[in-house]
Amino acid sequence: MASRIMHLAAAKQLLGDLPCGMSVPRFLTGEIMVDSAPAQRTLSHFLTLLDGRKTYDIACFRAAYGHLLLTDGLVMGYYMHLLQDLVFRDYMYHTLRFNPRSPGYLTGLHSDYRRLNQLLIRHFDLHNDFNIAETAEPLEAIAAFDMSGLPSALTEDFTQPGAEEAFFFTMDMALHYIGRAVAKCREELHAMKQGMPLTDPKAWTWQTDPV
Repeated sequence: MASRIMHLAAAKQLLGDLPCGMSVPRFLTGEIMVDSAPAQRTLSHFLTLLDGRKTYDIACFRAAYGHLLLTDGLVMGYYMHLLQDLVFRDYMYHTLRFNPRSPGYLTGLHSDYRRLNQLLIRHFDLHNDFNIAETAEPLEAIAAFDMSGLPSALTEDFTQPGAEEAFFFTMDMALHYIGRAVAKCREELHAMKQGMPLTDPKAWTWQTDPV
């Protein structure tokens, strides 16, 4: 999954594509709240198996909350996060060919996230100055989100220093991923507004044990 700062970087570039009048603070909150239930990642990310391969079941999310996508920024931000994470998995496993089973993968990735946070904040001129929604409503049934802990978690992202050198995930990789994610989200937003078919999660799957 991409980091909160990567999601914020993508979200900032999508603000001009949102439906007219949509709440920006709620949209940004939706983008970062998905990862605020770490003990329930399967639930919060709609993780499922389709034909023996993993994916985030965004079609299931749409079935439950699709009627709110174009009117509630929190719902839209949440959905964009799931879509961005699908792009992230595709980029990491199918383009870069990283294997998450490799020794040190998760530790190294989190170290790179901390390093990249400061670089991305400067590159995209990000600011931690929006009012984070206090409740997960109308998405509270999905998982036990720690909404009260979001402000401090985001503050840590903006202030915690990282390593000087990348472990394996570089700034160029992060920018390439964010560019792909923004393009896919813009495509999806256009399809929503036009009433066109939306992304099929079956087209965005990965092996149970990626290589």
